[in-house]
Amino acid sequence: MKKSLFPKGRFYKANLHNHTVFSDGQNTPEEIKAVYQAQGYQIVAYTDHDIMISHHDLTDSQFLALTSLEYEFTEELEKDLPFSFKRTYHMLLFAPEPECTYYPWANPDYAWGNARKYIQPYYQGNYPHGYSSKDVNHLFEDAHAHGFLTCYCHPMWSSQYFPDYCDLKGADFIEVYNSGSVVGGWALDAGDHVYQDFLWLGSHAAPAASDDGHSMKDYCGGATYIKAPELSYEAVFQAMKHQDVYASWGPEIKDIRFDSRTGKLEIDCSDAREIFIMSERRFADRKINASGFPITCAEFDISEYLEETAKAGTEKTSFIRLAVIDWAGRKALSRGYFADELMKL
Repeated sequence: MKKSLFPKGRFYKANLHNHTVFSDGQNTPEEIKAVYQAQGYQIVAYTDHDIMISHHDLTDSQFLALTSLEYEFTEELEKDLPFSFKRTYHMLLFAPEPECTYYPWANPDYAWGNARKYIQPYYQGNYPHGYSSKDVNHLFEDAHAHGFLTCYCHPMWSSQYFPDYCDLKGADFIEVYNSGSVVGGWALDAGDHVYQDFLWLGSHAAPAASDDGHSMKDYCGGATYIKAPELSYEAVFQAMKHQDVYASWGPEIKDIRFDSRTGKLEIDCSDAREIFIMSERRFADRKINASGFPITCAEFDISEYLEETAKAGTEKTSFIRLAVIDWAGRKALSRGYFADELMKL
């Protein structure tokens, strides 16, 4: 029988990457809440650089403030070169509780912008933030040990390529869209090629479309839709942990269903120009309305793909994912669904 790949509940529209006057943003947390609510968002993660300040006082029945922060691991060069030459890892951390008082892999020496003014007394540590995948992986380990979720941010703005991120282990989300980067001219931070690499490397990360908002020009460009039973911190955090999400900077995904008996995968969405299914190998398909009218659903037969996967014994590394593209070329992206997961339905 057909089974939805999403749980019961509703989709909440979230921006998982935003900065306030507490680090290098131009707006207060209250101003940011007002702007995002006016554009239909119910969730904002306040990810100020190097400090984790709870804004849970802004949470109400219609809005959820996620306690979060962003860390940087920046290259130090021998020559006295400007910042534009330096590669950097940027990672978001999402706290498991709204009033969390633990900083994973902390070091006050790296506090950025106004953050130095707001370092709390419990912020202690001297962990290195050197430019190495080893240090970033230590951050991931420490974060997960204390219940946090993590996100790898804007690889193109960060001047990072496959050799820089191929050894990263432990990112729960990968940014596939970053509005601040796109506004600044980094067009490749509106794309999913890095996310495809992570899946191919065996990561079970989910995609995130975010704003990295520092000022009004960055706001409300991307969204991560989180399906949860209610708009509470615990419910939303658990939905993020279970990856009941999709990323978008335009279209909406309403449901994805799979019939284990027939091998048919169905998707319902907002008006789209075309819908793609992709995998880790030479299996793909595309649906488009030849008449030129929008399409709002599609069906893909993945039975042969799953049969070949079973014969090859690659159930744990083979995956499919979906992309919905609207008439403006904007995308909504599902997470990767691995074959062993689908075969259990």
